[in-house]
Order: sequence, then C-alpha cells, then structure tokens
Amino acid sequence: MEAKHEGEMLMVSVEPADIDLFNKLIEGYDNMALVTTLDARLGRIALWVSAHAKKDMLAILKCLPIPVAIDGQ
Repeated sequence: MEAKHEGEMLMVSVEPADIDLFNKLIEGYDNMALVTTLDARLGRIALWVSAHAKKDMLAILKCLPIPVAIDGQ
C-alpha cells in the first residue's frame, strides 16, 4: 500500500552567501520543512512543507533576519 503525502514545494531565493544560514535557521524549526538547494549560484531553494505547516512556514520566512524572496508572494 502506497503512503499518501500531502504537501507542497515553496520556492524561495536568498543571497547565495546566506544559503547555509538559511538552512540552519529553517532546521531550527524542527520538522517544519525540508530544505533543498536547487541552484547555489543563484540562491534558489525549495522548501517541502506539509499542507498544515505552510501558513506557519510563510510567516517564519517573512520574519527571518535575512532577506527571503518567496515566489508568488
């Protein structure tokens, strides 16, 4: 039987020099999102979030101490 996973991918951009810090900040919010760097040169990152955590993750992204551009926002 196949497990059903509900969630989505949020696409964000940060300064390339901030990728490591961004990853550590998000990891600090235990199990809120899975961070995947898509293009380190451009600072493109994918965040895999569950449907119930999306609203909270969007709020967190807007409050981080580094600039984060959220696609579609």
